[in-house]
Order: sequence, then C-alpha cells, then structure tokens
Amino acid sequence: MNPEAEKVIIDLRERCGIEVEQLVLRGLLPVSQAKKWLVRELYFTYAREGKTLEKGGRTYTHIKNELSDRYGVSISTIEKLVYRKS
Repeated sequence: MNPEAEKVIIDLRERCGIEVEQLVLRGLLPVSQAKKWLVRELYFTYAREGKTLEKGGRTYTHIKNELSDRYGVSISTIEKLVYRKS
C-alpha cells in the first residue's frame, strides 16, 4: 500500500472513527474517493469549530490551504467538494 493510502486510512480511523482499511485493500473503496470524503468532512469540521481568527482560529482560506497541503488536493478541487450541491 502506498504512503498516501496509508495516510488517508489512518486519518479516517483517527479523526472520524471509520475503519476502511479492508475496503481499500479489497478494492471496494478507491482511496481517491475516501480522500475526497475525508477532505470535505475535515473542512466542515474545522469550519464548525467556530473559532474566530482573533482567537487563533482559521479562515476558510486557511482551512483550504491546510487541507490542500496535507492531502495533495488542489484548492479548486476542495472548493468543488465543499460548494457543489450534492
């Protein structure tokens, strides 16, 4: 398993309490889809934390930049994941 897949699996387990390793290993869940779901969930989690910038919180731009750096997803892709109606 590649490092990107391992990172997504670990983050899903630790941050969301979801065990997906067997689904990924058996080919039932593409890592790319799991990563997109994780990025979207983390974006909304961070945004809901409600911390203002003055109290050390993040702006929406900071959240997108952090997630982009952490998961190798473009800002444009994150915006589509977050703002597109599903």
